[in-house]
Amino acid sequence: SVCLSVLQNILETETEYSKELQNLLTSYLHSLQPTDMLSSADVSHILGNLEDISTFQLMLVQSYEECTKLPESQQRVGGFFLNLLPQMKALYMAYCSNHPSAVNVLTEHSEELGEFMEGKGASSPGILTLTTGLSKPFMRMDKYPTLLKELERHMEEHHPDRPDIQKCLTSFKSLSAQCQEVRKRKELELQILTETIRRWEGDDIRTLGPVLYMSHTHCHTHGSEEKSERYLLLFPNVLLLLSASSRMSGFIYQGKLPLTGMLISRIEDCEMVKNAFEISGSTCERMQVVCNNQQDLQEWVEHLSRHTQIRNAPSGIMTTPTDLSKSPKSMKKLLPKRKPERKPSDEDFATRKSTAALEEDAQILKVIEAYCTSAKTRQTLNSSLHMLFPEEEKIIVEETKSNGQTVIEEKTLVDTVYGLKDEVQELKQDNKKMRRTLDEEQKARKELEKILRRVLKNMNDPTWDETNL
Repeated sequence: SVCLSVLQNILETETEYSKELQNLLTSYLHSLQPTDMLSSADVSHILGNLEDISTFQLMLVQSYEECTKLPESQQRVGGFFLNLLPQMKALYMAYCSNHPSAVNVLTEHSEELGEFMEGKGASSPGILTLTTGLSKPFMRMDKYPTLLKELERHMEEHHPDRPDIQKCLTSFKSLSAQCQEVRKRKELELQILTETIRRWEGDDIRTLGPVLYMSHTHCHTHGSEEKSERYLLLFPNVLLLLSASSRMSGFIYQGKLPLTGMLISRIEDCEMVKNAFEISGSTCERMQVVCNNQQDLQEWVEHLSRHTQIRNAPSGIMTTPTDLSKSPKSMKKLLPKRKPERKPSDEDFATRKSTAALEEDAQILKVIEAYCTSAKTRQTLNSSLHMLFPEEEKIIVEETKSNGQTVIEEKTLVDTVYGLKDEVQELKQDNKKMRRTLDEEQKARKELEKILRRVLKNMNDPTWDETNL
């Protein structure tokens, strides 16, 4: 019957897929070792959990073959796949989570990996064989809904396995969608961790630890009606907030919220708000987070509830300058607001400053430091509060505008410090870009040298050898 043909087709494709995985591992990946260029972490990313999937696939083929040998009325293919679904979900979700990192390694070391594959017998270009092989698992996952739909279409209406086939079809559609979502999220996560984030504050993002969860959300703070698109990244100790630039060309730092003292509460769905939760606590401003779907909401509530540490500090304790320095962005609401005109635009973050301007800034910084020291000394003698009000304290600043005109302005200490901080951040960004460009140029020169050596060797001209380069 047609139904038996479909079952046989599933068996054949499962067997072929299993052989492809075994061939990729035994012919190539089992002999892949770390080198001077390729680290052990890179090799680990390439392998992922492919070995586990291959072992599981061997078992699946053997068990499925036994299932198809039974009389048609006794076959329970739907039940067979439903029983294996939890194990398949764990294996394939883990594989899809790692795959963007594997692709990143393949991109960075394409020449070396291509030569390795070709040396093991792969046809040229060898990197294509490796790339295609590593994409097999999620390509197979995408085929299950189609195969099961075809089986359901040709199955008898009252066959006892039909309800399980229908459940299986729905479950595999969901799993395939989840795998795609995980891959997209991990690709975005990798992009954030490897690219320069505009207006970043503090140590390198990689010092925050592993990303526990991330997604795209809409947030708005207490008392504000406007919702802002935010990318939230959960690390072991902080929740990082980023926004995308207007042209989606990069990400912009919007703050870090410490998990210590953070409170998480789920918001009941209503007409105005759905799939939302609220963040509050002693170290952060009350904020509402709207997720894209119910699953995303559940993930956030579970992850945040697990990793937040709640401390009920006495309400009468005054926040000290030391406390503020621990989390400058999350505590910014306690500082005077900076003037809007001092905020740099998204496209101006890489503007370079002249040496003369930097020398002027250094002089200004010295003046501010001396002023703050003297002010603090005066207040120590005359007052028991030891407080400095930077919004009320002003200094005279000489500034050169973009048109070359020199302007003398009266500015608060807050505006001056923020302005200097922006300029320092821009210089850091420029320095990183120059370093990256230099690295790329060095790599390009090395590649060109390799090509020239190869071409000159092939010319069989004894007058041209490596000593002439």
